[in-house]
Amino acid sequence: MDELREAELREAADAVLGTLLRPEAKDLAPDLISALSPGDFREPRHGELWDLLSSLWAAGQPCDPITVTAVLRERGDLARLAGPAGAAWLHELHDAVPTVAHAPAYAEILREEAQWRALAVAAARTMTAVQAREGTAVAAAEAAVDAARAVRDQQNRRLDDAPVDLVDFLDQADDEPDWVIPGVLARWDRLMITAGEGGGKSLMLRQILMRAAAGLHPWKRARIAPVRVLHIDAENAESQARPWLRRMQQAAEAEGAPVARGQFALRIIPEGLDVTQAADRAWLARMVEQARPDLISIGSLYKLTTNGKSDEEAARPIMAALEMMRAVSGGAAMLLEAHAPHANMGKRDLRPIGSSLWMRWPEFGFGLAPATGPGAEELRLMDWVPWRGPRSERSWPEQFMAGTSWPWQAIEYAGNAPIPGTTLTDEQVAALPPEQRARFDDDHVMEREEVF
Repeated sequence: MDELREAELREAADAVLGTLLRPEAKDLAPDLISALSPGDFREPRHGELWDLLSSLWAAGQPCDPITVTAVLRERGDLARLAGPAGAAWLHELHDAVPTVAHAPAYAEILREEAQWRALAVAAARTMTAVQAREGTAVAAAEAAVDAARAVRDQQNRRLDDAPVDLVDFLDQADDEPDWVIPGVLARWDRLMITAGEGGGKSLMLRQILMRAAAGLHPWKRARIAPVRVLHIDAENAESQARPWLRRMQQAAEAEGAPVARGQFALRIIPEGLDVTQAADRAWLARMVEQARPDLISIGSLYKLTTNGKSDEEAARPIMAALEMMRAVSGGAAMLLEAHAPHANMGKRDLRPIGSSLWMRWPEFGFGLAPATGPGAEELRLMDWVPWRGPRSERSWPEQFMAGTSWPWQAIEYAGNAPIPGTTLTDEQVAALPPEQRARFDDDHVMEREEVF
């Protein structure tokens, strides 16, 4: 570092320290204390002094050269922090500030230099790893990226809002969610779908993705803004996935909403991944960076690691990899699929197999469970059962049934409306609410697609 820069940093440090030693800094002190931490000063003694001055201001105690000298002398730190000049150095700091108005600019100089130092430390660690050849190159690169992001985000953490009074907080209008799929999924939301083997969760997930990419609501006849999606199928073979995806693409075209090039990116990896390994995590990050999705799907969960374990120790690195994908995407909503346990005594636990962490991690968790009652088996009627998340926050259906042009067709009011495709008597139709009665034709048959 050249002498001019050294001098500039010394003057900036002296200026902000001297500002907190002056009573007229009372209006600036809160912002300065929030802007700088002790580690932002190149000299450790300056950082320790800053910590003391900040503490005095925060406690509402006097903060001037005489008071600070007394505190340091009582602690036995006066000579160590102030040097041979002792108390005179604190008075010099006080007197060297012509105006406190420039202190924020000096604080910015120190903060910028601190970030450069942190970046240099991260680079040095990377070079040490490169020279030592410890671990893998991909793991070293991943660590370097994480370190650089930590430097980048350091200031964002400091600028967190101060506490807000409850009255002021409640006076603010509620923000509209940043919707990816209106009424269903917002940015940063996580939805996990569970079912038993062959329960239809993969088809449900693909249907949500395809309709979103086409600009169609997942289960309503409504247009939405087309969504960029990334689908990573770590379970099914291409020969299993392609026919269904082709059929869904054709169904979207039939509704006048073909999926445009660039809207739907996918990778089929039936052998699965091991996201506990740096190489596979790096691959996922590249996929997200290339696709730039607003909606991501990945799964099934059991195919994201090769260790065969399902405890918390195994779940945490998978969660970390998924969080990394969301962070790289800038907050894409995420769809996951997981297996549910086998039925026990005729009842099925729809929570995901494995660590209880998975039951707490997503904002929304739903399972597909075979419904009971007349016609349920023929129509493949499935209950949409919540096991995580309040139902009132989003517009979820009550049930699904086998569709015609799409795999699944939503039923909004389970038990309160006739099953689509059935015939009702005049009396039954007359007893329906007007909005449901209007869905029946003259022969009192509800069209399946009408309730999609």
